[in-house]
Amino acid sequence: MTILAHEDYEADQTFETDVVIVGTGAGGGAAGATLAEAGYRVMFIEEGGYHPTSSFSAYTTESVPRLYRDASATMIVGRAPIPYVEGRCVGGSTVINGGMAYRPPERVLADWERITGSAELGVEGLDAAFSEVERRISANFQSELSIGEDSRIMEAGAKKMGWHYTTNRRNQSACVGANNCSLGCPTGAKQSTLVTYLPRAFERGAVCLTEVRVEKLLIEGGRAVGVVGRAINPRTRRADRTVRVRARAVIIACGAVQTPLLLARHGLGKPSGQLGKNFLCHPNAKVLAVYPQKVDGWKGVSQNTQIREFHEDGILMAENFVAPGVLAAYLPFHGERAWELMSRYENMVLSGVLVEDSSSGSVSRTLLGMPLVRYELTALDHQRFKRGVKLLAQMHFELGAERVILPFTNQHEALGPDDLERIDTLQTDVNTLELFTVHLMGTARMGARREGSVVNLNGELWDLPGCYVADASLFPTAIGVNPQVTIMALATRVAERLQLHAKAA
Repeated sequence: MTILAHEDYEADQTFETDVVIVGTGAGGGAAGATLAEAGYRVMFIEEGGYHPTSSFSAYTTESVPRLYRDASATMIVGRAPIPYVEGRCVGGSTVINGGMAYRPPERVLADWERITGSAELGVEGLDAAFSEVERRISANFQSELSIGEDSRIMEAGAKKMGWHYTTNRRNQSACVGANNCSLGCPTGAKQSTLVTYLPRAFERGAVCLTEVRVEKLLIEGGRAVGVVGRAINPRTRRADRTVRVRARAVIIACGAVQTPLLLARHGLGKPSGQLGKNFLCHPNAKVLAVYPQKVDGWKGVSQNTQIREFHEDGILMAENFVAPGVLAAYLPFHGERAWELMSRYENMVLSGVLVEDSSSGSVSRTLLGMPLVRYELTALDHQRFKRGVKLLAQMHFELGAERVILPFTNQHEALGPDDLERIDTLQTDVNTLELFTVHLMGTARMGARREGSVVNLNGELWDLPGCYVADASLFPTAIGVNPQVTIMALATRVAERLQLHAKAA
């Protein structure tokens, strides 16, 4: 059987394989398929459950608890606090992301080459890996019929303001614009690892153990030889069965929060002291515009364009419509005011400002074993957000918006361009800024020297042979764009390096 669940495990069970991969998202999926197709026995471990395309729906109260870690009630602590989300299901966050397929800007890859001293992490060095990933996930442009009116408004706004914008390439095949990306694609058009990399691995004999939370590594003779986890009963949430997997190599692909949490349990990362440091999150502030005309933003792909006019200054703008229940939860109003605003749902364009990190935070383990994620927004990034929000709101007013809901706790809305002038005087405290993020990176950074990195250029931990990392934790710096293609490219590279290392041994 390819996919196992809680009910399939004995009270105490041990499996054996060549490579065990913890996580099935962008990193784990890509690494596992690469190794399985090379002839290795691969076993995935996924904390969440298996939910096929046929099970996805638009009901948030049903979908969010199934697909998101802790039903998305996760928070970065700092000034300002930032809610974040992680996928917890087979396919990981690729099941719930928006599907954007961007390579990092060339300036970022040039920095990686300079920082690591390796041309293999530069523009030319990673080009083949990016091309392979883009082919595998069908990275291409949307059909005109799948583009919604909210995306067309954003494009019209960019043109009116004279701003440069790009049309998104997305990992999709025959996307009809159902706009259910964040709750699982109901048609299977979004080419998440659930429908691409993982089936490829399964065809070559890979096995996936679902509903298992990995709690520690198996280490013998100073080398990683497997993992130990607990199977979680999906009804009671009790971890009541022990699952061990012994392997010749271990790949950790749990994401930038869970990966350092697991590795820190063993006191790893000591050569550099960088494990859990360098946390990056590409924070996002919402700008909700209400127009006099019917927009029906829920029809059509969730995001077709990105405004890149200010990208060199670290500012990105985009639309991304969401289900009414999710939108209502983030409104600054209650009661009749919230009802009045939500009654205009069909007139809304939900857009946002993303800012490229100019600093970093950390991930550590609390006494209860939970992750403590810390991140302080810098004064520079605060100014970037204020500037970006003003510019984006101004664009909406230029297109005829009646009102704009702002991401400030002390300035909820603007009824016209004049109200935007108050942003500079009112927004002096970073804690009044409301943020959100889905891009978590950097906590087990890759490098050429053990003094400044957690893993080497092969993705292997400096202080634990046989243990590799293949997720966004590897990023040496922030990339300023959606990270899934970069994760997949680096994970593919790690899998290829593991093969070379195994043959040399």
